Amino acid sequence: MFTKTELLNLKKSFSTAFPDYYNQLEACKTEQQLKETYEKIRADAFEKARPYLAEGDDPTGFPAMALTPQQYTNLITASGSNIKVYVTSMLNQAQVIQPDFSVGQTVATLIGGGMTAIGTVAGAAFGAGVLAGAVEAIAVAAGVAAVTVAGLVTLIAVAIVAIIIPIIYFMLKPACCFALVLNETSNDLKWKDDYNVHGKPIGYTPTISAAINIPEPIPGAGLYVYAGIVQTDKRDNALVGTQYGFTYSNALNKYDVNFGVECPLTSLYVDNNCFCEINSTSENAADQTDSKNVLSYSASSENPKLNVSINCNSGSGYVAYYVARVQDGSLN
Repeated sequence: MFTKTELLNLKKSFSTAFPDYYNQLEACKTEQQLKETYEKIRADAFEKARPYLAEGDDPTGFPAMALTPQQYTNLITASGSNIKVYVTSMLNQAQVIQPDFSVGQTVATLIGGGMTAIGTVAGAAFGAGVLAGAVEAIAVAAGVAAVTVAGLVTLIAVAIVAIIIPIIYFMLKPACCFALVLNETSNDLKWKDDYNVHGKPIGYTPTISAAINIPEPIPGAGLYVYAGIVQTDKRDNALVGTQYGFTYSNALNKYDVNFGVECPLTSLYVDNNCFCEINSTSENAADQTDSKNVLSYSASSENPKLNVSINCNSGSGYVAYYVARVQDGSLN
């Protein structure tokens, strides 16, 4: 659960980043007004995001987020309550491009929105510059940031609106799962499918970019790993929580990674739990997370060489937080 201080901090950050949305919600007098206003705000955020999406992209898809080396270290070493701390910190990145961002961090964050999420032409320019290791190209890309930052911030706003508003204004609604999926490989991970035993999917990141290495002597040089967001909630007025499986695929190496998460309304039979496997199905992962009923799980394979894992912050609480990892050894 969130403490009162944590909720106040979330609300303050949200009000600073989106004062218009905040004022609309604060003016509501009933829960019904809140729900109706939230749906209008969500539709408005999605509509504003459309111009920055490539043809065929899902405007409801959450953008990938670039992890600084420190954020990456925090997430892969987190356990227990620290998982909630670091996951909510990532989810609350309302001010995506900070004034004090280094050139490397700015470029990494722009690419982290997804190559197509900032437009195919801009995405290709950023990608070519970074992957080729051309210092001049990256500097030019960072200089053009003012043109594309607005688009990326708009895309991040969609995620913030979809994720943060329900936490702040609908705290009586239990059974919600947030998962950060870290792509620790040299290839993109693409969304394949999902399966709900109970509950409903809220959103996901369609493509989690492969890690990139910003070369020296660019300020902020280093390895940037990307994280995708997956969210599932209980259904409105349902008497059970959410039990959910989802799958990401690597088309180049032809493998699937499957994850399962569950946040029940009550711990009478099972607690918050998680599961993962390789080359199975979303449905099986959803079924297994309930039957295993554990807070941490891992799986590995030799062909392809792969390690996957997932950790949950706590067996109790009506919001469950997860850090899922996909590793192929290429970043070592």
